[in-house]
Amino acid sequence: MSAFKNWIFLLMIFPLVQLISQGEVNYDNEVHPPVDIPMYLSGTFGELRTNHFHSGLDIKTQGVEGLNIYAADDGYVSRIKVSPNGYGKVLYITHPSGLVSVYGHLQRFNDTIQQYVKELQYKNESFSIHKYPKKGKLTVRKGEVIAYSGNSGGSSGPHLHYELREETSQHPLNPLFFNGIQIKDTYRPKILELAIYPVDQYSRINGKNDTLFVMVSGSGKQHYLGKKNKIKVSGRISFGIRTYDPMDGISNKNGVYQIEMQIDTLSIFKIEMDKLSFATTRYMNSLIDYNYYKKMRRKIIRTQVDTNNRLFNYRDIVSNGIYTFNDADKHTVRFLVKDVYDNTSKLTFEVVSEPNSNYNNQQDSKLPEGIYFSFRKQNDLDRGNITLSFPPNSFYRSFYFQIDSLEGDSITCSPYFQIHNHFTPVQKHYSIAIKPYHCPDQLKDKLYIAIVNGRGAWYIGSKWDGDRITASSRSFGRYAIMADTISPEIRPVNVYDQKNIRGQKTIQVKIEDKETGISKFRATLNGKWILMEYDAKFHKLKYEVDDHLMPGKNSLKIEVEDMLENTSVYEAMLIN
Repeated sequence: MSAFKNWIFLLMIFPLVQLISQGEVNYDNEVHPPVDIPMYLSGTFGELRTNHFHSGLDIKTQGVEGLNIYAADDGYVSRIKVSPNGYGKVLYITHPSGLVSVYGHLQRFNDTIQQYVKELQYKNESFSIHKYPKKGKLTVRKGEVIAYSGNSGGSSGPHLHYELREETSQHPLNPLFFNGIQIKDTYRPKILELAIYPVDQYSRINGKNDTLFVMVSGSGKQHYLGKKNKIKVSGRISFGIRTYDPMDGISNKNGVYQIEMQIDTLSIFKIEMDKLSFATTRYMNSLIDYNYYKKMRRKIIRTQVDTNNRLFNYRDIVSNGIYTFNDADKHTVRFLVKDVYDNTSKLTFEVVSEPNSNYNNQQDSKLPEGIYFSFRKQNDLDRGNITLSFPPNSFYRSFYFQIDSLEGDSITCSPYFQIHNHFTPVQKHYSIAIKPYHCPDQLKDKLYIAIVNGRGAWYIGSKWDGDRITASSRSFGRYAIMADTISPEIRPVNVYDQKNIRGQKTIQVKIEDKETGISKFRATLNGKWILMEYDAKFHKLKYEVDDHLMPGKNSLKIEVEDMLENTSVYEAMLIN
């Protein structure tokens, strides 16, 4: 090959080589631990959470805030977010190794980053910010203190949420595979419950077309069913188990890494939590027995893979995780459950297969009630006072949809609409439009769509489209139009009018709206905006006293608005 052709060839392959090298993640690279205390976990990677998989590790911080948080490697701050919800104060650092490390629920950032964030907040006059700093703006070194642990955002207690992601895909990776992130774990996973499911109307379990739930006894390799649990099966059958991973030194019931099911010598089902995608994390609702979870608050992982389940964590699935029993033999079913450190538990039991005679009786031929919804298609429904629109792939499988209406009452401006049932999961947002009735004209701007359950009513949306109010949702349940005319509450915590606050380090108030929730707030001192940190779970606003508080008299004003623009104002003169 001539020198010229060699040069052209190198030019052609260089971008590809560069792309490959950037996309590779070397698990042997040792990352610096994010904390300098022994690491105990209150949450593991891939753990089953509400509507999603947990995308990192929840590291205990000994029940306190303010512990040093360290950078995993050299790099630069590529993203910063401050929010009253979610990860709260969160930092993203991009590393030359192709990783992005994520640190959530922080109390505060280090001095350099904190000053950068505070300047942004004052520039935007907003507590909440979301910024992607330019490369090189905020650089960090491996092992440098980048922040301090906290309890911000949706955290239910002080801890660090820690992630390692692929830079190119932003897919979270299991941090426990990386050198430097070591957890003491000598315990085998615990298997608690077995479920056996009839897949169709011809399937039988102990002569019935009903799911069988069996509690599991034992531990480690000795998990077993009770002696009385003799199981006969016929037709197409799937299985499920409920399990967790105990660890040394803690009582938390963390998620497992791998589950495999074998029937005789054939592996039918396997799932691994090595990598996740935010695009598919909601398919967790298809992995579990969603109906059982809603009724019993227990998560059983099913072997059957729904037709429209696009989760990529499945491995070597045979026949969608379903086995057809149509002989007259005994079969051995075995579940193998592992954690990252290869601690393995087994549940082994026998089922007796019976020939399937199809059971063509009158019950089997009964047609389901409702409207057939194909998961592949757009499904639209107009029932006069309510219209619904479901985009394609809103569901994990096709089903018969039902809707009903109930008479409204004194707190509604529409009937109650029962949209199917809350035991069925929904993958995508669908649109709801409801026409209000019997409401005074002066309430028009105060109407909203609410989802109603036994605990109360929750705001969904309030946008008008013609003569209807519209909203979007990803849950089935009972919906109605309600009105919100009540302003938010503002309750001072450590201030009052004419109070001398000299020497006081903070100004705190509580804000709350029990109808539709807080939409926005604004605080000023002497007419100038001040930064008040918002902790939504504690309904608290806090201003850390700085040079915005002047000597002498200071006029404090706090304005709070809910989702329907009902507003409250608190004012006080403070002496410094």
